[in-house]
Amino acid sequence: MCGRTGLSLNKHQIQCATSYKPKGSSKYIQPDWLSEHNDGKEYVPSHNIAPTDVTPVLVSSSKFRNASKTERVLKPMMWGIIPPWHKGDYNTHNLSTNNCRLESIKSSKLYFPILRGGGRCIIVVEGFYEWKTSEKSQKGKQPYYIYAPQDGEVKVDDPRTCKNEFNEINGWNGVRLLLMAGLYNIWQNEDVTIYSYSVITMDSNSTLDWLHHRMPAILDTQEQIEAWLNIDSVPPDMALSFLKPTKVLSWHPVSTLVNNSRNKSTECNKRVEETKNKSSQKTLSAWFSPVQKRKSSEETSSVFKKAKK
Repeated sequence: MCGRTGLSLNKHQIQCATSYKPKGSSKYIQPDWLSEHNDGKEYVPSHNIAPTDVTPVLVSSSKFRNASKTERVLKPMMWGIIPPWHKGDYNTHNLSTNNCRLESIKSSKLYFPILRGGGRCIIVVEGFYEWKTSEKSQKGKQPYYIYAPQDGEVKVDDPRTCKNEFNEINGWNGVRLLLMAGLYNIWQNEDVTIYSYSVITMDSNSTLDWLHHRMPAILDTQEQIEAWLNIDSVPPDMALSFLKPTKVLSWHPVSTLVNNSRNKSTECNKRVEETKNKSSQKTLSAWFSPVQKRKSSEETSSVFKKAKK
């Protein structure tokens, strides 16, 4: 699953980081940013983005031809699709729609009509958080921050290491983003128009199954990105065939600060030492001292794992 993400870049930096070369061009261009609608809610950079927050989503300009001059558009949207049939307050549909399962999209009465109608999008993030499912105690689960491998000395949890520069010839020189395949919908009533999205998830592969049995559908290559966004020429079945579990990821353990979605601190994605609780074994002397209280000990170990290509 994917229930928390991070994106600390500002609007202009995101446009630079999602720049692309149109066919036949030797220069990178930035996608237009279209920010109307969404009940007045705007994108706010955050290290701890949760469902119902508004974040920038990359879509084809096919449905925005009158508002955009670029082939791709960045459109802020609310995380968690509002069902088209919902009536009344858009916050009260009571469905969990922050993720949609790849395996059941075509049988879903919610997601399949959206897919068939060209509602394909790419969610732009620096990384996402996941909690290790092998721990028995829900309270004691260790959170991890998962992100794209970075170039050189760039560290996703230290902005000082990122140049975050752009030019038309070389494109973006900064933190590498993760691009997650998703679906979006436009919901309207008499008062508001809301753009909302869901992240597509799939079974984890050997890269991430040690952490969680599900993972987002991440688009690694330009071919995948172009196919997913090209709603005019690439039909739904073909587009779905481009979604494969990524093998190229990095991660590190982070503080449990991220457990509370109201914590937006820059400390949320900082690397920490992983902690594990273990009960101490009974020693021989303990058996001969029954009145002595036996205490559990806490062992702290530093563990850092990186995904292999």
